[in-house]
Amino acid sequence: MKVYKKSIFLFLIYLTSLIVSCSSPLKQLREFHYSQDNRKKIFILSSENFTSFQMVKQTLQHELSSNYEILFLNLEGNYEEPEEIAGEIKNLHPDLIICIGSHALETLIGKIKETPILFSMILDHKQFNISKYTNITGVSLDIQPESIFYNYKSAIGEVTKVGVIVSQNYYYKALLIQKKLAQMNIQLLIYKSSANKVLESYQAIKDKIDVLWMLPDPSVINDNNFLYLAEKTIEDKLPFIVYSENFVKAGGLFSISPNYSTVGSQLAIMVQKVLEDSLSPKDIPISPIIGTYLTVNRTVLRKVGLKINEALIDKSIESN
Repeated sequence: MKVYKKSIFLFLIYLTSLIVSCSSPLKQLREFHYSQDNRKKIFILSSENFTSFQMVKQTLQHELSSNYEILFLNLEGNYEEPEEIAGEIKNLHPDLIICIGSHALETLIGKIKETPILFSMILDHKQFNISKYTNITGVSLDIQPESIFYNYKSAIGEVTKVGVIVSQNYYYKALLIQKKLAQMNIQLLIYKSSANKVLESYQAIKDKIDVLWMLPDPSVINDNNFLYLAEKTIEDKLPFIVYSENFVKAGGLFSISPNYSTVGSQLAIMVQKVLEDSLSPKDIPISPIIGTYLTVNRTVLRKVGLKINEALIDKSIESN
């Protein structure tokens, strides 16, 4: 009986590995081919199967005409065999490649240097030092701090002192933001911290600020730290600005988020500039995101005792 059970167990392991290997991105890619017609060829590589990534892809495909033949591969978070994946895409000879997400760009950057590459849905594109590459441009997800606080002031009210808790890695960027906000008469108080010191950093800063602002710094903000800050800011009646709708749902007060359909539209315009107007990516500046929307958590709004200009809300959420 034990031998039988062991055989079944080994067979299941084999079957699972077979299923995984059969559906791996590299295996899928090796089945791809373009037709021999005269349409220009585009390859879209996505990092994950996120809803936001799908929205970018769908809008992009909708806005591109039938003059383009498009192949699409979703890496689904698979970090294996990047060299092989880059090689297979290169062998398809697309006229242009679009990367959706950080991992997609990381897979190809520096490995494909002749084919134009457009990127999108990357929180911090500067980490890739894109200026080194003449074949890469794209749409930045960065939302300017001036836009965030202009919207906050218009929708909720005045703010003069904003606090941020950042790691050493994010400190220089926070200093640049500090200069920008000073032009709006907003003082940015920067506390350098680490993931295991966020709690004490918050206690040190909370009585000196009007608003706590969460920057996209993964070295500081993890799930536990976010939940702590969301809870404590409500207790202290302190507005908590976060950087995405998902964090508003989880307990943040307010966010200005990218309109992902707009990202797809911006990419479509860039595609036409490269493939129809024959512009090189190096001659097309990285574009800031154009479309944004304002999300507020009404439950948190009530708990911190604030009111909002209803006409300016794009989306509202009720939480527990």
